[in-house]
Amino acid sequence: MIQQLPYLLLAAAALARILYRQLSVQPVRENRPYLLMLVLGVVGAGQIAALAGHATIPAAAYVALGAGLLSAAAVGWWRGRLVRVWRDGGRLVRQGNWTTVALWIVGLAIHLGLDQVGVVLAPAADRAAAQALGTTSIMLYLSIALAAQRFATLSRSRAAAAPRLRAVSF
Repeated sequence: MIQQLPYLLLAAAALARILYRQLSVQPVRENRPYLLMLVLGVVGAGQIAALAGHATIPAAAYVALGAGLLSAAAVGWWRGRLVRVWRDGGRLVRQGNWTTVALWIVGLAIHLGLDQVGVVLAPAADRAAAQALGTTSIMLYLSIALAAQRFATLSRSRAAAAPRLRAVSF
């Protein structure tokens, strides 16, 4: 667990920043909307690859990780559908609410619960590695959750900005 502490501290700092920004009015980068998610994803994938190079990770842990990442996408998309989005002086802005914060907590609980399923299903000799994979995968989880939320938010804003066609009667 001590070896996983840096990952946990980094993930906690990232999550605190995400939750703070979730409740405040923030501009949406329309020209580079996925840059932060890409950085988090690369860091997360690198952490997982480093762990896999030092430990034998059981298949059950990888299956649980996959399910957790799918849940990140689903809950992230749901949050993105609930975020308030509007134009302020031509600039796209967004603001979450307490429901979106609650969905962050629910999503993380699902991810951590699935990680524990992977640990329980792993052979006894490989449970420590399965637990380490769950801890190490938090940055990748955040990347996917944020990307799904951003995708849903941008889709809504583009749909709202599209010109509406009127029915013409003859």
